Amino acid sequence: MNEFQPETIGKYVSALSNSAILAGEDCGYLVFGVEDGTHEILGTTVRLAHEKVGNDTFLHWLNGRLLPRVTVDLKSVFFGSRRVEILAVAHGYQQPVKFNGTAYIRIDTSLHPLSSDGDRERALWQATSRFSFEQAVVQSHMPASQIFEKFYVTELLEGLGIARQTVAGAVEYLAQEDLIRDNKQGGFDATNLLVLASSKDMRTISGLERKGARVIVYKGKSKTEALREIHGNKGYGVTFNALLDFVMENLNPKEEMQHGKRVTVHTIPKVAVREILANGIIHQDFTISGDGPVVEVFPDRVKIINPGKPLIPVDRFIDAPSTSRNSRFGHLMRRMGICEDRGSGVDRALTSIEREILPPPLFQQIENSTVVTLYGPKPFADMTKEERVRACYQHACLCAEKNEQMSNGSLRVRLGLPEKQYPQVSIVIADAREANLIRALDEDQAKRNARYVPYWS
Repeated sequence: MNEFQPETIGKYVSALSNSAILAGEDCGYLVFGVEDGTHEILGTTVRLAHEKVGNDTFLHWLNGRLLPRVTVDLKSVFFGSRRVEILAVAHGYQQPVKFNGTAYIRIDTSLHPLSSDGDRERALWQATSRFSFEQAVVQSHMPASQIFEKFYVTELLEGLGIARQTVAGAVEYLAQEDLIRDNKQGGFDATNLLVLASSKDMRTISGLERKGARVIVYKGKSKTEALREIHGNKGYGVTFNALLDFVMENLNPKEEMQHGKRVTVHTIPKVAVREILANGIIHQDFTISGDGPVVEVFPDRVKIINPGKPLIPVDRFIDAPSTSRNSRFGHLMRRMGICEDRGSGVDRALTSIEREILPPPLFQQIENSTVVTLYGPKPFADMTKEERVRACYQHACLCAEKNEQMSNGSLRVRLGLPEKQYPQVSIVIADAREANLIRALDEDQAKRNARYVPYWS
């Protein structure tokens, strides 16, 4: 190809990505400046890095029309005075790569919609199911020195408990962990997993340039006035603790004397924010275009939003086994001490919230996002009926996880109420039963010793 035709190039990118995985190759290549058939080097006037489609650069325009998003790496090579442009297109994962909603494939030298060849389409679905986003190559043919320039290698290894290494030793370890791959041509290919864990600037990575976590701090309980905003651009693994500290610093901390020592106390427990924030980062859907996780901090609550529908129903977050669309990323973050992959993070967050007698968190699916809201202190009298019922259900779930059953007494303690207010607690239990969120352990049980379990138990 020696002409700039954006729609045609987009179709070829889809076809080359899909053809690469069928052929067992990491990449397919689209070359400008080489004659078809003879392969004679003619040179090209096309400069893809400078081309525009409307107001967008071509590569940004292209990225927004690929699903799932794959790495498209651009190289210019000179043969004397003749310049050749090469697009290296990584293969896809999870599903065939579409351009503008249609997947394409190369058959011999021709471009065809994938749907026109049923056998190839079935084979491609089987092939893509073996790969994950984390395994995809995002930057290719990097010398070892460039890996250290673009990634926080030393900090990553320290987080994994690996002693300081020589450059060769560090590169060998990264290759063993499948964070980079030796391309057998004197360079290394970096994977998305390395970017997510330790990139020095995700804004330079095609497809991940907007995936850094964003934190917005609001002055009041609405979004009318923002006090400050930060947009992270570094890998999550090496910056998570700094991100968490920033959120906590803006959650109305105060100092108290405890056991003769002055300690900082937050309106929402740090462990709860930590677990929910880590879950939001790890379980996000990186194939969705747009921003990464967003943390909204209000005086009375913190809301954590991550792109991607939840993989399990939101009312089963407490008891369901660990499930992740980014299992390798989650495993790496666990090894760095940032999260658990046993499915216990939500339990730990809720336990700390109950200990502080705070309102129950709200778990929601809103369009293509998962939203978790953690609340600051609110007395029982000010809680809505919905909040009381949600607290009852979540408490019953936590009891079930400990192989115990909820009672009027245990729920009173969770709600911070004295024994004389057992009638109000009975009303909450009745409302939760009416909502089909809990059920009696035994329908014939006496009221004095009544025990309750979640509807799914």
